[in-house]
Amino acid sequence: MLRAKGEITFTLDGKNYTAEQLRPAFMFAEDLLFTGGIKSSEDTYYQGQTYNVDVEFYTIEDNAFSILKPILKENMELAICSGRRILGIAKLRDFQYARA
Repeated sequence: MLRAKGEITFTLDGKNYTAEQLRPAFMFAEDLLFTGGIKSSEDTYYQGQTYNVDVEFYTIEDNAFSILKPILKENMELAICSGRRILGIAKLRDFQYARA
């Protein structure tokens, strides 16, 4: 599993998100999306506000990590997605990979 720390901001006008239901995809590169569980002390994420969070990418295992490793960088900006719709932006850092 890959873990990261960072900041997220949701950008869709008028859309807020309940933390307990939130597992969006993060776009690391074109056609390279992975679902991430967002963890913080917040109950709700409001559009336009920035939050400090931890993100856990449960589906990133050895094969996927070997593809991602060369492109990971500190303060990497990624689109937060639901299908083709971009929900917001994440700026991630402190990537740590642990084998399951």
